[in-house]
Amino acid sequence: MKFASTALFSLGLVASSSAHPLQGRDVQVAHFTFKGGPASYELDVLANGTVVTTGNDLSISIIDVPDSNAINQCTFNTNGEKALVSSIDRETGMQSIIVGPPQPIISVSCQGI
Repeated sequence: MKFASTALFSLGLVASSSAHPLQGRDVQVAHFTFKGGPASYELDVLANGTVVTTGNDLSISIIDVPDSNAINQCTFNTNGEKALVSSIDRETGMQSIIVGPPQPIISVSCQGI
């Protein structure tokens, strides 16, 4: 009997969570590849305003952005002055952000992608 009531309780929790999905599940994710010379690293950032530190000191010159309008909807924090310029590769269609002068990206946050 105890097993049956535990099983029914667990099924009730599962049904309840399926009927009311968590709000966080609807948040989109921006996918980035940060490039500096021959080296690179990837970072995924939730588009909910959360600041995500990169944890990397690679001097970045290009940020590939395959799935978002990051130039307008994301903030890239550095320790120095920077210019960010949007670029689209005519052959591949890949959207990129050119960082000038190249420097480490300290953190990223995005909204409403």
